[in-house]
Amino acid sequence: MAMNDMLSLLRIAYYGLMAGTFAFLLLWEDGSPLVRDMPSRRRHVLRNLALFVCVVAVADGLVGAWLLDIPSRLVITPTGLLTPLPLAAQLIVAFVVMDLSTYAVHRLFHAQRWLWLMHSVHHSDAEVDVSTSIRHHPVEVAIDVAVKLGLYLLLGLPLWIEAARTLLINPLSMAQHANIAYPAWVERPLRWLLVTPAMHRVHHLPEAPATDSNYGQCFSFWDRIFGTYRAPDPGRAPRFGLANLAGESFQSVSGMLLTPVRARHLRTL
Repeated sequence: MAMNDMLSLLRIAYYGLMAGTFAFLLLWEDGSPLVRDMPSRRRHVLRNLALFVCVVAVADGLVGAWLLDIPSRLVITPTGLLTPLPLAAQLIVAFVVMDLSTYAVHRLFHAQRWLWLMHSVHHSDAEVDVSTSIRHHPVEVAIDVAVKLGLYLLLGLPLWIEAARTLLINPLSMAQHANIAYPAWVERPLRWLLVTPAMHRVHHLPEAPATDSNYGQCFSFWDRIFGTYRAPDPGRAPRFGLANLAGESFQSVSGMLLTPVRARHLRTL
C-alpha cells in the first residue's frame, strides 16, 4: 500500500472514529447518565463543540498545518535517535514515550501559572461529559502539537505514527470524560494498566490534592511510578469545575477563549 493511501485511510479512520465515538457516548449519556442534574446540557455541549472548532482552526490549521507544515511531514521519516529500529519497535516505543511525555506536559500545565491559566479552561467545566474531552484552549493544544512534533523529530520517528496513536487515544479520552456509570467490574481490573473514567474523574474534582493527581492519558502506571496516583472514592458524589471560573462570563465560548487573560489576576483558580 502506498504511503499516501495509508495516510488517507488514517485520516478517514481518525475523523470517522472520533465522530462515531462522540455520538455513541453522547447518546449513552442521555440514556444512562452518571450525574442526572444537567439542565443546560444542550447549550453546554454546543459551547464545547464551538471551542473545538476554534482549536481545529488555530492549533491544527494555523499552527499545525501552516506554521509547522505537519501534513507534508507525515510522509517523511526524520533522522534521529530511533530511526534504525524496525517499524514494530518504533510503534511500541513511540506509544510509550509519547504517553510519558503527555503525562509530563500535563503536570507542567498544572505547575506553571501561565500554562495553568490556559489548562483551567478544561478544568472549569462543571458538567463533565463527553464534550469535556474536546474542551481545551487553542493555545494549549498548539503548544502540545509543537511539543509532539519536536519529540518525533528528535527520536527520528515518522509523524504518521502519532496519527495512528490518536485512533486509540481520542476514543479513550472521550470515554474517560463521558457522564456514564461504568460497571465496577470493568473499572477495577483495567485501572492497573489504563487510566479509567473513575480514575480520571478524580483529576476533575475541584480540590487541589485531587486536581494535582492522576495526570496520565493512557497508562495509569506513570502516576503510580511518580507518586501522583489517587484512587477513586466510590462513595463520593461527583462534583466538578473551578469555583472562581464558574460564572457565565467564563463559560461562554468567548469567555473560555479569554480565560487566560481575564483570570490572571485571580489568586486561586
